[in-house]
Amino acid sequence: MEDEIKQKDFDKPTIVTGPPADLREDQLISEWLDARFHHAIGATVFLAQTRAIDAEWNLLRLYDSKMPDAFLGVAVALAGGTCFWLPEDSSAAGALCPTILDLRPRRIVTTSIGRDLLRSKVVPRARLVREYDQWVMISAHRFPQASGRMATASDIARLVEYQHHYNEERSVDDAPDWEALVAQEKIAVFDADDQIVSVVRFGIETNRLISIGGTYTFPAYRRRGFAERVLEFAVNRIVTAGRTAHLIVDIDNEPAVALYRRMGFECVGSSYVGYLEYP
Repeated sequence: MEDEIKQKDFDKPTIVTGPPADLREDQLISEWLDARFHHAIGATVFLAQTRAIDAEWNLLRLYDSKMPDAFLGVAVALAGGTCFWLPEDSSAAGALCPTILDLRPRRIVTTSIGRDLLRSKVVPRARLVREYDQWVMISAHRFPQASGRMATASDIARLVEYQHHYNEERSVDDAPDWEALVAQEKIAVFDADDQIVSVVRFGIETNRLISIGGTYTFPAYRRRGFAERVLEFAVNRIVTAGRTAHLIVDIDNEPAVALYRRMGFECVGSSYVGYLEYP
């Protein structure tokens, strides 16, 4: 994909799409994202996909017209899928919104700045059908008494049951490839009464962070500390690998936020996810 200049007016920010033009621009983008690594985990990982010859992911960047090497925002978007967008704290950062919406993403993950810009630009191009404000939290704490295990192929039936309950409670429609996730050691579980009672999933990874999410305890086993135990096991595994555990939790999910804080997770900022529909 060749770079395409969407705006050429000197007084306006410049939108560039496509892979980095050269190694220098590639380094500029990587350094900019790395400086914001707590919020850039998704964009950093999927940036690598834009370097592929048949890349499905699209790299968008917004340059400040007065400072040629300064970004007002970077986005990595899968057409019709997810967009990770990091805007700079500037009113001009909203100039990237129309180009993002041209790709018709169904989900946009951004910052609180991006949330406000998106809300002002989305109509009439699309409609926000669901949106969540979230905390970004991290932990490098070790738990000497942690217990749990990695899921195996024999657990898949129970994991399918977990996903059914999780989808109903969270109003989502996820259908993971359990065989692949188990083989990649992406699922941690805790057992009681000879069955899995609590689950947590490992997600996106960078050289600094590993995300965790999908934490769930079956209803009959709640309020007994099982979620905390499987989370301790997952965090230990991440910290032992020399990285930091990273998670995003809905701000209004007070029980989960309280649990993470009790475990020593530190809040490093806020995030936002919006789900869109198009006419």
